Amino acid sequence: MTQARFKALLMETLFRPRDAARVLIGFGFPQQSLWMALALMSVLNSIVYSVSLRLSPPTDPAAMMLMPPAFHSPLLFTVFLFGALAITVFALFWVGRMLGGQAQMSDVLVLICWLQVLRLILQVAVAISALAFPMVAVLLIFLSSIWGIYILIGFVDSAHRFDNMFKSAGVIVLSIVAMAVGLSILLSLIGVAAMGGA
Repeated sequence: MTQARFKALLMETLFRPRDAARVLIGFGFPQQSLWMALALMSVLNSIVYSVSLRLSPPTDPAAMMLMPPAFHSPLLFTVFLFGALAITVFALFWVGRMLGGQAQMSDVLVLICWLQVLRLILQVAVAISALAFPMVAVLLIFLSSIWGIYILIGFVDSAHRFDNMFKSAGVIVLSIVAMAVGLSILLSLIGVAAMGGA
């Protein structure tokens, strides 16, 4: 992908997420390659997160203590992030299919992978902004969170061929419930592993 095409796809994702989703799905990447890409993005996002945490640690030491064990170790955070993303993929796929969606697993995978690329770019931008303009970083996080929901709804709608944004939003809500259960189990397992390795 050329730099110009990358920028065009990025802008399309921000303002026309359903069209961008169709382009991404149209690439037809093999499912195995997409799982590998998701693992790679988990590693890269974990590295940026860990560096950001060391450059701008929480001002309140108690906040660090309250963080789950997985958030203190880059390796454990990578495992947690990949597990969380995998749960997200399966939840959006199965919940959508149960509600009449037509997405293939690879369709959801490529969209989640692309969202992680955007997340990596955002994390770098936030980390740089936080060093000089903390309030800008906070505003950037807030705006990206709201905009991210809009993009995800468009992605789910396009992947499952709903043509109904409200139904797509329902899929996301139900998926969040399923993910909450899955992530609580994952965090418990990682916490046990962390204590075992201590």
